[in-house]
Amino acid sequence: MIIIWIIIAILMFMFIVIFHELWHFLTARFFWVKVEEFWIGFPPFAKKLFTDKMGTKYTLNWFPLWGFVRLKWENWEQNNPPQSSFNTKGGSKNDKFSQKSYFAKTVILLWGVFMNFLLAGIIFSILFFVWVKPIWINSQIKTNLDIKIFPTETQALKSGLLQQKKWIILYPLKNSLAEKFWIKKWDILLKINNKKIENPKKLIQFIRKNAWKKIIFLIKSKNKIKSLQIKVWKNWKIWSYLSPNITINKDFKYKYWIIDSFKNWFLETYNQSLLTFQWIWMLWQKIFNPKNEKERQQAIKDMKWPIWIIDLVAHSFSAWISFILILSAIISINLWVFNLLPIPALDGWRWLLITINTFLKKIFGEKFNIDNFENLLHITFFIILIALSLIIWYNDTSNILNR
Repeated sequence: MIIIWIIIAILMFMFIVIFHELWHFLTARFFWVKVEEFWIGFPPFAKKLFTDKMGTKYTLNWFPLWGFVRLKWENWEQNNPPQSSFNTKGGSKNDKFSQKSYFAKTVILLWGVFMNFLLAGIIFSILFFVWVKPIWINSQIKTNLDIKIFPTETQALKSGLLQQKKWIILYPLKNSLAEKFWIKKWDILLKINNKKIENPKKLIQFIRKNAWKKIIFLIKSKNKIKSLQIKVWKNWKIWSYLSPNITINKDFKYKYWIIDSFKNWFLETYNQSLLTFQWIWMLWQKIFNPKNEKERQQAIKDMKWPIWIIDLVAHSFSAWISFILILSAIISINLWVFNLLPIPALDGWRWLLITINTFLKKIFGEKFNIDNFENLLHITFFIILIALSLIIWYNDTSNILNR
């Protein structure tokens, strides 16, 4: 079953990537930029599928982790006059990306990013209109953002996804005082000295005040009620984990009318985008400025994408079809956020350099050009990003299969 979900994860990721690259392809065609090649997957080369009438080669590669649209990029000599027509055999003399206006370049580079945001929004609007359940509880990233699909514990309690019932759950450590008095895992503390205490912190305070005294614990163990008299030692600890009695509301779901579903898809997509930025910043700080080496190692382990979705299957509250749609939306959000980052080889970086280049040309004239430098930097970091993707993919798959 795990193998099937890994295959589904790869197919989902490739679908979103191809969708993203398709909009680079379509906008390039719209502005009469020659598309030299459309990669599906990452090299090494596997098979040439076909060549269309415009001269674009469609190739299938061996690693199903990426896609790429290769545009005709090089600068064109000043003595070549621009042409508006498009020669299907060799292209026109005005068919290079570098020859186009700043507006055209911006649309070609960023339209795929925008469409990833829109795709996520469309998926969420459909799910909110039909009905959708959250897929898991966010316990890793501290945030005040209103996220419905993976809320924090506080948000889940507020919305009704989690229900806090009376009493406290006990989970004694091995050879502890609690275990010595026959307290078992998942036992429920009903009363202590005939008082109801439902907050773990208040329970700790009560036991601390009553150190060296005999305390009566009224325990529910499975379906039996038992009363235990325990004399707490000077360190006031019974050595048991304490947890609020929280359960999942299996009937919980979101369902809105059309207008509210559109409103909530925008808020959900926007907030998840901000959360992704927060997650990236958190990882950056923990990797490059950690409190200790353990925090850095944990941050590196947390770099799980896109195979990380397999981890969510076992913890998902949603049906499988809605789960797949939700994860498609989340991957789409991750792609649009990731591509906006000013990292060489990504769309955001390429657009930033084009913006700087356009601004400097207005100051120093048309002779000023950083296109060749940008091209070299783009290719170098593209290879680095693909290598990083392969490492993360390998680590995720190994961790899942070794469980």
